[in-house]
Amino acid sequence: MSDVAIFSGLDESTVFRLWDNGDWLDRVSGRSLQSLMSSVPGIAEYAMAHSLLKRRTALIANLQAEGLSVDLDALENSTVARQLLLNALEAALYIVRDGPSQKVSSYIARFWGREQDRALEALFSAEPGHGLLGDPRRLVEASIELAPRLSRKTYSFHSLLTLNILTHQVSKVAGAPDADLALQRPGRQTALMMRGVVMGALISSNDLDLAEKYRRELDRTPVYAALEEWSFPTYMRDGRISSDFTLPGSLLLRNTAAEVLREIETYSDAYLYYLVSTYLPLALRRDPTFGRRIDDLITTIEQRAGDCRDKRVRAACNALVRQLKGVA
Repeated sequence: MSDVAIFSGLDESTVFRLWDNGDWLDRVSGRSLQSLMSSVPGIAEYAMAHSLLKRRTALIANLQAEGLSVDLDALENSTVARQLLLNALEAALYIVRDGPSQKVSSYIARFWGREQDRALEALFSAEPGHGLLGDPRRLVEASIELAPRLSRKTYSFHSLLTLNILTHQVSKVAGAPDADLALQRPGRQTALMMRGVVMGALISSNDLDLAEKYRRELDRTPVYAALEEWSFPTYMRDGRISSDFTLPGSLLLRNTAAEVLREIETYSDAYLYYLVSTYLPLALRRDPTFGRRIDDLITTIEQRAGDCRDKRVRAACNALVRQLKGVA
């Protein structure tokens, strides 16, 4: 113990007080913990593991009390950061406990982003070995029940984001609701909710008619197009998340480009059609260099187009490639 005191620079009395205390990590001060982590091998790793395990244990118990079981294998084997997965489990508690909508939306709005979205995707997934919950049906049902309460807060930025996030996750596992997009009242709330539903449905299905319907709505409704253009750069942190849904005049879509290239290669033909006919024309007006990945974009679209069976998708891909080659 005296060696620990010497190496860490702490008083021996402090080390002795903590040594035999099983709850020492909850009692040690921040400065003392930093001294121990920087001088004693294994302390930093233990502190991290202990903190994660303590939070995980509490979340599992609270979720079980709400009738939700956690798949520990899925939690342990996920490639998503453990902290984000625990945040997702916390989000499940907020949703199923039916608490104040302002508090719920304030928490869930923070899941706007690629890695956070992956954590929520694992939370809502029913796929064995991937889904964090043994059975997410109650979570899905509670999310559907929560949506109307969020819809009443038209001018709440957090409510708007949460509505998009939840409708996106629900539509990926339950499908898009049978609604005519053209009958929706234009506005930021409708735009975000509609985008969440459509993106989720396009990812989980191959509904080309839905992708075309969404494109037509954006063509005739400027607020929808504005929200579409704002979504990708803020989701990928190329632009700052702003409550007025605006982007800077000059913007390099570096992270967005990497994500779009990945999506072109992995998602359905209908989603590909959405990218080449709807989002990419907007993105290229904002950043003609496309994060300095124009050549990669051309190559990726050409390769994917060769595998498309639907002539509408191939035609949209070829049209965009011709445009890109004219400016590349």
